[in-house]
Amino acid sequence: MRAAVAYLSFRQPTLALSQEGLPMRDLIQQVDAGLQAHDEFGDSRQIVRLNIERYKFALAVLAREDARLRAALPAVEALSHAQADTLFGDLLLRAELEAEIERLETGVAPIHQAGLLAWSLERSLARRDDPLSLSAAAMQRRFVAGPDLDGRRIWIWDLADAAEPAADALREALRLGFMPGGHCEAQLVRPSATMVAQLDRACTLLQTLVPHVARSVFGHLHSVAFAHMRNERGPMLTASGGDSTPCMIFIAPEELANPWDTAVHIMHEAVHLKLSDMVRTSAAVVREDMVTLPWGREISVSNCLFAFHAYVHLQVFRTAVERLGPELHAIYGAPEDYRAGTRAHAMSVVNNASTAPFSRGHERMAYLAQQFRSEWSHYLTPFARRMVDWLCAAIAPLIDMPAEAAPVAVAAGDAPAGAPTASVRYAKNPHLQLRPIQDRGVLFAADPAQPKIRKLNTAAWLMFELCDGRSELDLTQAYADLAGLASDRAWRQVEPTLGSLVANGMILPQGQSAAAREGRAA
Repeated sequence: MRAAVAYLSFRQPTLALSQEGLPMRDLIQQVDAGLQAHDEFGDSRQIVRLNIERYKFALAVLAREDARLRAALPAVEALSHAQADTLFGDLLLRAELEAEIERLETGVAPIHQAGLLAWSLERSLARRDDPLSLSAAAMQRRFVAGPDLDGRRIWIWDLADAAEPAADALREALRLGFMPGGHCEAQLVRPSATMVAQLDRACTLLQTLVPHVARSVFGHLHSVAFAHMRNERGPMLTASGGDSTPCMIFIAPEELANPWDTAVHIMHEAVHLKLSDMVRTSAAVVREDMVTLPWGREISVSNCLFAFHAYVHLQVFRTAVERLGPELHAIYGAPEDYRAGTRAHAMSVVNNASTAPFSRGHERMAYLAQQFRSEWSHYLTPFARRMVDWLCAAIAPLIDMPAEAAPVAVAAGDAPAGAPTASVRYAKNPHLQLRPIQDRGVLFAADPAQPKIRKLNTAAWLMFELCDGRSELDLTQAYADLAGLASDRAWRQVEPTLGSLVANGMILPQGQSAAAREGRAA
């Protein structure tokens, strides 16, 4: 713990210039833009698009056993990006689709309403030229906030009391789905015009200070509900509910009066939605252990990764508040004007318990970065390790972070088991259902015998395509030639991927030693 604090070192620029001589406004804008620039981890339009492709593929897989879904597929494929974003961003449709995917992949039905998917998809398609999604259209009043994103704005939960099929389904979805398993409860509050105006004011403040971060996170946020919430530790300020209440965040009404922290709340929860969308197509954790944090919490590794991701984004907002915020005090008041009556918390730019260790977001960010780049690295997938390294580099102009990631220890099971052989050949499983996304270098696949939706990256897709009856030896040489690698280095990449493809049922080993290979892959 002490080491984590020791290496934390803020850059201490003057008010006008950074240590590199760059005007602070330019430096903040550079980091703000940089956090959205990465094609895989930052660009929300690409992240949303990949999710849309996953949902289209999931519908095609589910449609094998459902005539109503099968009939809807051509209309789904014909949607524009904006139409598909509205449709798959709908709370009711997406929640039911995620529940159906879980049932498909695990055989276990989550607590949810059954039979809603085809119904909600048909009703959504019937209104595909309307900018309001199915759930938004069920609200009594059309309250919206935030920027216009391809014709849609964030809608505010405001259900009428009268019975209507979509409204009834939404009430039930909220009753069953608000943070399931989290020992939480929420009492929804119908919005007033003042509450909506306060929310919109905070959205504008967020856009003014960090426009790139703001536009990115709003791309993952479709709706907001005001609610009084509690968990086992007491009242909650904000929440995002996950797959049961997707694309939605919850904010306590009393948190709306202070625009500075309201903006933080919106960004904090919407950034969580962004990472949720990323991990739908790329797993982040290989082992979900609980870890104890020095600020007194015991939480899962996944939750730590979500917290680190949020703290990095908070850092650029906090710096913008400190350096650029005074220009806006005449419009929004100064942050310290709102200190009275607020509760201290690590995300706040108004009220931190700054004397206690790890009470502020930047301290927690630095601690989590160090842990994920050292003793916790084995919990993460290669995807998540690369994301952590990129986040550290992206925020480095504002705060010193570890320059290099610690070497990842190679587990005994990761070592190649032997040399490639000519006696084992591989062929594709002829029963696979596939959806290639050529320009993203991604292949979605599902085996009817074990219908988990899988995503292959470019390298794995290439190896899969090379499985046309070639031997291990020929396949490895072909991969080495295409990738520009030496044969022994190519085999170190090919061998574990082949094992994974065999274990997932995507390729079938053939030949004298196939049984041994299958056993190793299992």
